[in-house]
Formats: sequence, C-alpha cells, structure tokens
Amino acid sequence: MILSVLNIIVDILIFVAVVVVLIGVSSIFIIKDLQKEYKKVFRIQSKFDIELRKLVNLLYKFLDNSKLEAFHNVVIKKLPHEEKRNLIKIIDEIYEGVDLENEDNKYICETYENLDELRRLRDSKVIVFNQKISLFPFNVYSKILKIQKYSTFTDQDKG
Repeated sequence: MILSVLNIIVDILIFVAVVVVLIGVSSIFIIKDLQKEYKKVFRIQSKFDIELRKLVNLLYKFLDNSKLEAFHNVVIKKLPHEEKRNLIKIIDEIYEGVDLENEDNKYICETYENLDELRRLRDSKVIVFNQKISLFPFNVYSKILKIQKYSTFTDQDKG
C-alpha cells in the first residue's frame, strides 16, 4: 500500500518536473522570438528616423521652408510619435510643391521616396509585431517584459 502511494507521488513529481522544464524551455524560445521581432522593428525605426532627419535638413536648407524651423535643431529620434506624424504631414505638404523635374531637387525626391518606402516597411513590421504581442502566449510575456505596442504612421481603414 505504502509502496503504491510512493509510486504515485513519484509519478506526480516527475510529471510536474517535466511540465516545469517544458514551460521553462518554451519561455526561452518565446522570449527570444519577442526580442528578435522587437529588434526588427527597432532597426527599421532607426533607419526611418535617420531618413526623416536627412529629409528635414534637405528641405530646410535647400527650399528654406519656415514650417521646418521648429524641427531643424531637434533630435528626431526623441520626438514623440504624434510630433513625428505632424512632421511627416508637413513634409508631405512641402513635397507637393517641389519641382520634380528640376535636377537640383533629384536628391530631395530620392530621399522622400526612401522615406516613404521606409514608412511603409516600418508600418508593416509594426502591424506584425503588434499582432504578435496581442496573441497568447506572447501577450503574457510582453506584459512581463513591459513591451509596448508601436503606433503606425499610415492610417489604417477601420471597416
């Protein structure tokens, strides 16, 4: 009788140990995956900030636009998302008035196209990342690791 009770206890302990090991191993893989996705978004965000800074400098210096004066000596990377969004709207307005046929504006056009491409790429990675951290079990680990959702620069249709 005592031997069978001990066998059951040992079996339960082995089962609990296996479950704990499985949870530990899966936690490692989930955390690594979250870190990998976060780094992807962070890298593209850094490239986007660099391109945005480059375009602000070009438009301010070559087109001498007063709308960009407030952003000329600011660290773009440290701007909140809403200010970056407003800056992009200002840049879009200014770019509409740029003579695209003029050879002097070719680099501005190229930089704007690069920024637009990076914006779309960044937004796509952000959407994937946000969806990932909203699904189980990633949402649990994202709360533990205090990972926040990113905002997109392009408006999404809510229909």
